[in-house]
Amino acid sequence: MRRSDKHHNEFEEFAKPFLPDESMESTTAVAIELRNKLVKLEQQVLAQYTAMASYATIAQQNVDHCRAESRADLDRLQATLIGLVEKLRSEMLARLSGADHRAAPMQSLTVDGATRLAALEDHVASMAGALEIYARENAQLKSRLAEVVERNLENEGWLATDASAGELSLL
Repeated sequence: MRRSDKHHNEFEEFAKPFLPDESMESTTAVAIELRNKLVKLEQQVLAQYTAMASYATIAQQNVDHCRAESRADLDRLQATLIGLVEKLRSEMLARLSGADHRAAPMQSLTVDGATRLAALEDHVASMAGALEIYARENAQLKSRLAEVVERNLENEGWLATDASAGELSLL
């Protein structure tokens, strides 16, 4: 009897198909293919996320760099303008103090009136010349400052309208 039991078990083993059903095999293949595609898609999404994060970091660094450069340009422009105004102020003080020194003790009282009048006319003429030079330099400085401000307004994008710098006013 043992022998028949053994043959019976062997027969059951042979009755089982050696290869799985086609539907089972195709379902497994589809699941594996779908899993592989899903892994690839996940890798692509992660790569794009990493690239976007890198671009955002680079953009932020560029914005910070541009802000720092703009601030440095503004500080240099401010220092230049302050330096020019201080230089003009010191030159005008020197000229005016020089005119005061020339006017102080002219000549003694023993000189006749015509000589004193001629000296006074010379002194007034020299002061008028100094004032003309001052007015001309002041106008030149004013035009230079207007050009610098206008150029910065146009180049740096400070103007929000099409008006020129001269047409702008504070309300």
